[in-house]
Amino acid sequence: MHVLVAFAFVVPVVLGTTIPPELFSPLIPQKILATFEALPNPIQYPQYTDQTGDWRFFTPNTWTSGFFLATGYALNTRKQLCGTTSSNQLGAADWLQLSREASAPLVPLEIRNGVGHDVGFLSFPFGEELMV
Repeated sequence: MHVLVAFAFVVPVVLGTTIPPELFSPLIPQKILATFEALPNPIQYPQYTDQTGDWRFFTPNTWTSGFFLATGYALNTRKQLCGTTSSNQLGAADWLQLSREASAPLVPLEIRNGVGHDVGFLSFPFGEELMV
């Protein structure tokens, strides 16, 4: 992940392109924090939004469960690289703590799960944790 983040900063300079301002919009951490705060109890993870823009949540035993959690780790990395300012909203949450807490229900799936395919996606947050 760190390589990808560094690559994202180097490529525009090398290629002479500009970075779209939406990539660093303060809406990104705001929306991700709102989603973390909306996680149901018992835990379910967002997979996609419906036609009205509302998240559809699924049990941890779903192949996409690790994607959203890895997003929290990505914001933690961005926070480390970019720092926090009032304009980037990266200081709005402890992204690492949120991601760790929300990842805990995935741990039992390492022994037994009903996914049967693409089980590597379940491990996304744990791979990110190794890089912290």
